[in-house]
Order: sequence, then C-alpha cells, then structure tokens
Amino acid sequence: MDLDTAYIEPLIDDWLEGLKSYVKQQENLIKAKDEFYMPFIAIPLPIIKAIFKITEHLDLGPNTKYITIHLYDKFICNYFWEIYRNTDQTENSWSQICKKISSQSKLYLMSCLQLANKMDSHFNTLKISQVLSILRCIDKKSKYTHNIIFSSEYKVFKTVGFRMPFCTPLNCIEVLLAATGLKENPNMQELTINLLDLVYLQREKFYSHLQCLIQGHIARTEQEKRSLMTLESNILLLGASVVLCGTFISCVDNGTAKVIASKLSELIDIKVDDIWDMANILLIMAIQE
Repeated sequence: MDLDTAYIEPLIDDWLEGLKSYVKQQENLIKAKDEFYMPFIAIPLPIIKAIFKITEHLDLGPNTKYITIHLYDKFICNYFWEIYRNTDQTENSWSQICKKISSQSKLYLMSCLQLANKMDSHFNTLKISQVLSILRCIDKKSKYTHNIIFSSEYKVFKTVGFRMPFCTPLNCIEVLLAATGLKENPNMQELTINLLDLVYLQREKFYSHLQCLIQGHIARTEQEKRSLMTLESNILLLGASVVLCGTFISCVDNGTAKVIASKLSELIDIKVDDIWDMANILLIMAIQE
C-alpha cells in the first residue's frame, strides 16, 4: 500500500455517504414545487462547448471545467427564480427577464469560471486581465472593467448562497476509482475523463437513449419528465457507469467486468443492471466517435 492509498482509504466511506446525501438533495429539489430547479436547463450544448474551449485555452484542469459547468447551471436557475419571484408575471415581464439574463450571461459564465478556478487551484489562479481578454473575444459588443468583473463574481457567489458545488460527476468518478482499486490502472483516469466529456457533449442523446431503454419511449408526461430530470441529476449513477465503461474499453474480461459492476452497485446502492445499461450506451457512443 503506497502513501496515497493509505491516506485515501479511510476517507472513502465518508466521501461516498456525502455523495449519496448530495444526490438525495438534488432529487428532493426536483420534486419540490416551491423552488425552480431543472438540472442542465441553463447549460445547453453551446454553453458546454464554450466552457470546454475556454478551459482548454487557459490550460485549466478538468475539475475547474466541471465545477464551472455545475456552478453556472445552479447560478442561472437561482438567478432566474430570484428575478421571477420579484417581477409581475406577464408575457412582457417574462420577455424582460429572459433579455436581462441573456445580456449578462457571458459575464456571469466567466465569473463562474473564476470562482471554480479559485476553488480548484490556489496557485494557478485566473487573472482579471485573462478574464477581460476572453470577454473581449466572446462579447465584442460590451465593455468590461475591473470593477464590473469584481461585482459580477460577488453577484454569482451571493446568488448561489456563498456555496460552491462541492461535488461533480468527476468527483464521483475519482472516488469510485479509488474505492474499486482502479485508480492505479494505467490511463484509467484520463480515459474516464474523456468518457465524461463525451457524455456532456452528447448529453441529450445519451439520456434519451437511456430513457427509451427504461420506459420504451421519450418522456411525455410531467411525471416522466421529472423522472428524467432525477436520472440526469444522479451523478453517482453517471460516475459508476463511466468507470464501468472505462473497464470495457480497457479490455478486461467479462467476468472481471461483472465483479467491478457488482462492487460499484454495492458502493452506490444502485442496481447492477442500471449501471451496466448506462455503461453499454456510453460504450456504443464512444465506439461511434
């Protein structure tokens, strides 16, 4: 047992319990009728691609990338709900809300990136000059100053209750790799990150296939749509499926893959078949790429 393993192993159970609790909280938010929360509603494919390109351009790590995605999603949902509750609910006011959010979306996106970067790295922090440079490229019609950047960052942090997303699907993958002993497998970490990227770049296709497999058709009723949102928000199921798919691609034998699937099922309290089905859908998408 190396030093890293000796340090990590005693914490794995606590991390898993924390992740399970987080997944349950997200599920309760979706079921609640007094709060606006629709996972991924604020991060359509163009936003995902923009975050991927900006983080790659700035040489920021995958943790920063995924914290940014989930922070932006949470911020926009909270911001929309905050404005909506304090505005007359007419067709004209609805239009004004959308225009207000849209006009500042690029600035808020960069503020989410700033906060994510600070959470992920104390040594490679994003400079204001870099933020301004990116904004000049992606929003040529607007002018930004240092004060605007500072104010926007504070606005984002305040709107999410001064709480950063403490876990993302990438965190789930890292914990599950450690818990299953796959962390030491060569290239497994890079492979699983690439698979997670693929899910996010083809999220709609991925979850549509999964729902068709489960229900036989795309979500139609309100209950089916809420079930889909619950499925999309379950980062532990996604993380386990990515890890299992990684073992498929690594050419482990079928018997070993089944053992790993059973271990993942035990760790996250989700049926083996559900993890296996999702991993197979991801494998097909990866092969098609």
